[in-house]
Amino acid sequence: MEPLYCTSWGRVEELKRVEGLLPRIGVSVSELLVFVPLEQKLVRVSETKEERVPLEPLHREIHFVQTLPDQRYLLVSAFSGNEGEPNAFVYDREGNRLHSFSVGDGVEDVQTVGGRIWIGYTEDGINGEHPLSQQGLVCLDQEGHLLFSYRQAAQRQGLPEIWDCYAFNAFPSGETWVYYYADHLMARLDGFQIQQFWKGGPVLNWRSPLNRAGGFVLRNRQLLFATPRREVYRASLGQSSLERLKPVDREGKEIRFDRYWTRDSRLFFMQGADVYLADLNSRRSLNR
Repeated sequence: MEPLYCTSWGRVEELKRVEGLLPRIGVSVSELLVFVPLEQKLVRVSETKEERVPLEPLHREIHFVQTLPDQRYLLVSAFSGNEGEPNAFVYDREGNRLHSFSVGDGVEDVQTVGGRIWIGYTEDGINGEHPLSQQGLVCLDQEGHLLFSYRQAAQRQGLPEIWDCYAFNAFPSGETWVYYYADHLMARLDGFQIQQFWKGGPVLNWRSPLNRAGGFVLRNRQLLFATPRREVYRASLGQSSLERLKPVDREGKEIRFDRYWTRDSRLFFMQGADVYLADLNSRRSLNR
């Protein structure tokens, strides 16, 4: 296997906690966010500093955490019992809860870009009763109002709808990439329009390890992703190629990661309390 060189991005002691609910991780444009359920606090980690923010207590299980403009935070539960029951909560920089709204049931992932909230849904959510979840993938404003529905766009353009949103990646440039079922498709969105499709080959099929990845990073049609089996792959949409890589630190020592997170071109690995970064925008990740 070829090495995937990773840089050390920091150490977060809260990531070592194994009792009770696991810390929830979110990746923003410039920070790693760690929500610690037992202590009801948020840890903000950048390459230069750490900050811990105690939050106004919330008696809901949280699965996703993201940033919003004006140093605000968005916490989301994957489940909403009723159509109007809030499961998205906005906090200010001091940890005060400002407002809440419903974002649907069966949430697969949440990513925020420039104040817009992208949400993908599981098969159970899409087949459920909540109208947002039925769209497969949506974009909301900061108050929870619908800006974009993948189902509506697909119907307008005569394209396959989402039956299960495996993973997506929202970029600051305005592009959003989504990998989904039906028929294991990869789609590129730009300006709330579905612009391109890919399918088939070793990357986009039911046997592909990408099915189990839960996230991917991308640059110039090249994908990088990890699986729960702690396997890392590089794939090319243009050449329909797929190869396994071994994540290592700068000294060449293998990183035996426990968890991982993806965002734009960046793939983060957690080994104990240590966080490592592989970035497709950095040549150092694929070359020593």
